Amino acid sequence: MHHPLHRTFQLPGTFVSLVEFLMDELDPKDPDVWRYAEWIDRGGDLFCGDIDPSLLGQPPGSDDPQALCGELAYHFQPLEILPFCWNGGDALHYGWAVLAPEVDAEDHLCVSFAPVDDRAVWLGDNTKEALENLLVGSVANWGGPGSGRKSPAEDTRWAAVCRALDLRPDLGSSQITAGARSKRAIRPAVPQGWRYEPTGDGIGVLADAAAFAPGTVRVDRPWDSDDYGPLAGRFLADGYPGSALCVLKSLTSYDRAAVRLMGEAYRQLGRELHVERAELWLRLHPSD
Repeated sequence: MHHPLHRTFQLPGTFVSLVEFLMDELDPKDPDVWRYAEWIDRGGDLFCGDIDPSLLGQPPGSDDPQALCGELAYHFQPLEILPFCWNGGDALHYGWAVLAPEVDAEDHLCVSFAPVDDRAVWLGDNTKEALENLLVGSVANWGGPGSGRKSPAEDTRWAAVCRALDLRPDLGSSQITAGARSKRAIRPAVPQGWRYEPTGDGIGVLADAAAFAPGTVRVDRPWDSDDYGPLAGRFLADGYPGSALCVLKSLTSYDRAAVRLMGEAYRQLGRELHVERAELWLRLHPSD
């Protein structure tokens, strides 16, 4: 099962199982299914938000890129994040942090992120752990026995989805707070001969060591808008797209020039998925 917008991205098996569980005996092509979506309730009370309906098979109803990838409407949005769940009107979302799609991994690190955040933070080392932590976050949202509401863990659907996907949420976890938020940075596995550099967006850059210039790129402060372009451009000209991305992804806000350079860096790395994301960002931001 592939992502409906980015066809090169294969949805992790755990998420496919979730889709099959939530859509059991429901036909996504039937408009009545989506008309009464809130009544059907595909897990919003349990997973700290609503599973992205496009991943459940809902036709987008529009070829407007904002309808297909609304997260990219925000200026500061790490392009590596593919959301699968949304939390209300604050644009908080949960998604896969696809650092290196060419690795063809069966699963991916997961993060939480909102446009008002300084950086993305860890949600799980894989989709299963992310779903478990979304369940934990929903209990953390609960107001307790005095709230007049039952704990989400007492909902009959809780046990059903845990059985179906073999989820074992740790309700005693001290790492996950309300909204399934954490303070942890992600820690990607680094293949032999590769290199990982953290960046200001919380995602970082993972690539073959040859994609980086010797030494390290300073990312302890945001780069001045007059500095990042020439420096990133020099790295790209010298064949170091990893170092170029280290500079660009430490900006506190993106503009068209930065995203164009990102797209070229991803192109040099052979990352079609990220090139697509950069092009969609540019479509949604026709002027700075």
